[in-house]
Amino acid sequence: MAWAVDTARRLDEPRRYTVAHVITESHPFGGAQRNTLLTLRGLLARGYGVELVCGPGGRLITEARSAGVAVHVVDDLVREPDPARDLRALRSLYRLFRSRDYRVVHTHSTKAGLLGRVAAWLAGVHAVVHTVHGFPFEMTRGWKTRAYASVERLVAAVTDRVVCVGELLRQQVAALGMAPEGKLVTIYSGLDFEACRPRRAPAETRRALGLEGAWPVVGTVGYLVEAKAHHYLVDAAARLVSRYPRLVLLLCGEGPMRPRLERQVRDLGLEDHVRLLGERDDVADVLGVLDVFAMSSRREGVGRALSEAMYRGLPVVSTAVAGVAELVVQEETGLLVPPHDPDALAAAIDRVLSEPDLAGRMAAAAHRRARDLMGLDRMIGDLARLYDRIVAARPLDDEQAVWNSLSRIG
Repeated sequence: MAWAVDTARRLDEPRRYTVAHVITESHPFGGAQRNTLLTLRGLLARGYGVELVCGPGGRLITEARSAGVAVHVVDDLVREPDPARDLRALRSLYRLFRSRDYRVVHTHSTKAGLLGRVAAWLAGVHAVVHTVHGFPFEMTRGWKTRAYASVERLVAAVTDRVVCVGELLRQQVAALGMAPEGKLVTIYSGLDFEACRPRRAPAETRRALGLEGAWPVVGTVGYLVEAKAHHYLVDAAARLVSRYPRLVLLLCGEGPMRPRLERQVRDLGLEDHVRLLGERDDVADVLGVLDVFAMSSRREGVGRALSEAMYRGLPVVSTAVAGVAELVVQEETGLLVPPHDPDALAAAIDRVLSEPDLAGRMAAAAHRRARDLMGLDRMIGDLARLYDRIVAARPLDDEQAVWNSLSRIG
């Protein structure tokens, strides 16, 4: 027993080895990027060496450098499939990992997860960890899902642990056979609760956004991509304006779907009711003026923006996709609706607005749920202990000596 207590104590102490976090692109500054930045900062504060490896451009690079993190930009590490660039990225990652003294390589996203883990294995990196933030497409019984699961299963063979940002997500990964059960770990994506606090009073934000006469104000936060399916929210707003003539829908985020959404707003005559705010640094202030937070995603991991809204104590309406149900319990912490259904989305928003007692109870429960699951210190502590256990479980010097011998033979 004394040995177990001492081991637990040692695992909590900082280890001065270096961890590289690998992600496909620095842009957009979405949930996976924010999670990665918070992880880099948290590990750095605990005494770990941390470095970021990512594709070119974007806010994550500047934010990481401002935090004192070394950044390595791999120009060919891009999200879109491109066999020639992917091979060049694999070669660049391999060379980088061979030249640096990384004890752990931790990858994020599908492309970086594949290339980064293979490169780390080829380079003889001591420990390889991958985080699943969500699925790259809607998971069905089709060939895409089977092919994706098969590739993940192969790469899992050279992965020490696969981290899932929610327990339901972990169960889905296990059910698809993407990795052995023993390699799957649930570590909830942490929130910086201090950053969730607004910097301005709601009345000031309302004036800045021109919302003085608006009610209700419904909003969402997220990259404007097909997966987020914002067009269903716009359709839901079109169904609600006859009942709520002063309704305003705020879409906070930027992305390639913006032209389509602008066209949809014009076609539906909703110019006075829907506002595309772009990517903003004052998301906490924007959340402070919402009456309802709504999310229409076709696929999600757990939903970082959803978590932030819940922590702020907002009543939430969301599609029941992937790990969302882990946070949103029907009529307890929010309302769930099927994806691809603007009628159901509109009906749920209407219910929140017309039943203030229910909305208040759900908002309070949502805050408690996010507070209990999504603490940043909890996430950083869980990751640090995971790294330390993997590193301690494998004799680095002996393994590296064997690897070097095999390399010379080759």
